[in-house]
Amino acid sequence: MTEKFSKNIIYVLLILSIITINGCGNKDDQQGDKTKTGGKSGVLNSDFVVKSDSGTKVTLTIKPKKRDVFRYKMNALTTSKEKGPMTNEREITSTQDINYFYTEEVNDVVDVTGIITYKIKFDSINIVSTVSSADSSLKIIYNSNVKDSVYSKPDFIQYNSIMNEEFFARVSPKGEISEIYGLEKVYENMFKALGDTLTSAQKESLIFPVRNTLSYKLSEVKEENGQYLLKIDASLNADFLEKDIKEEKMSYKVENAETSGKGVINYNLSKGCVISKQTTTNINIDMKISAGGQSVKTKQEVATSLNILLLQ
Repeated sequence: MTEKFSKNIIYVLLILSIITINGCGNKDDQQGDKTKTGGKSGVLNSDFVVKSDSGTKVTLTIKPKKRDVFRYKMNALTTSKEKGPMTNEREITSTQDINYFYTEEVNDVVDVTGIITYKIKFDSINIVSTVSSADSSLKIIYNSNVKDSVYSKPDFIQYNSIMNEEFFARVSPKGEISEIYGLEKVYENMFKALGDTLTSAQKESLIFPVRNTLSYKLSEVKEENGQYLLKIDASLNADFLEKDIKEEKMSYKVENAETSGKGVINYNLSKGCVISKQTTTNINIDMKISAGGQSVKTKQEVATSLNILLLQ
């Protein structure tokens, strides 16, 4: 398995986790009185916003309706810089600008526990990928709906494999993902496209464990058209649970990693869905790559911005 293919698989699976997290935290937050209820009785989930003399208490709980369908567009812009022996000490800048269009359907809501099952499907993916140095530049454009020569390149197998394939995410009322399942067909598509190039061990090691630590602050509560809308500020960090990656002939060791991020989420509490989400993350990695008794060190800087917008 190539290093680039491994990283792309990780990236796609991380994206799946990001888009299915519709919850906004696991704590109630106190907020000054910024709502105007007007005594409306038809507001969905109105029991999640309670006013008192001390302010407004908001219960951040997901409570969508079964069969609700949400269609989203997500733009993921990633810029990475690498310099080291593997780039002949030249700084190489890679930019990947991806537009995902996907659908989330509330497949089930368990009355007793409030556990929600989402059915998710990617409808289309468009990518503009650029690699440049001081004296050269290369651009590749991918469209999941156009089966041209680019479509069949190994770099895009994971995107081809997931297109129009339904899978599921099980989420708690607090927005915590307990399980992502139903990806067997996606893996089958990938393995089929790669032929016999993957061993059984490689097929079982497509995911690298990363722990994402997020904290949220409720910054605004308002009522608009009979629905409660929230604005939430987020900060995030990521820890590599495994810093040593070994393949057949090479090994990779993360010697130092610095991560940071922030974001803003606009959330419809009444419908139980994200309206929009903007996040940025920065990762700086010092890595040691070893093979055949020799090793080199390399530095990578990765900046990612995600912008999610509810289309319908």
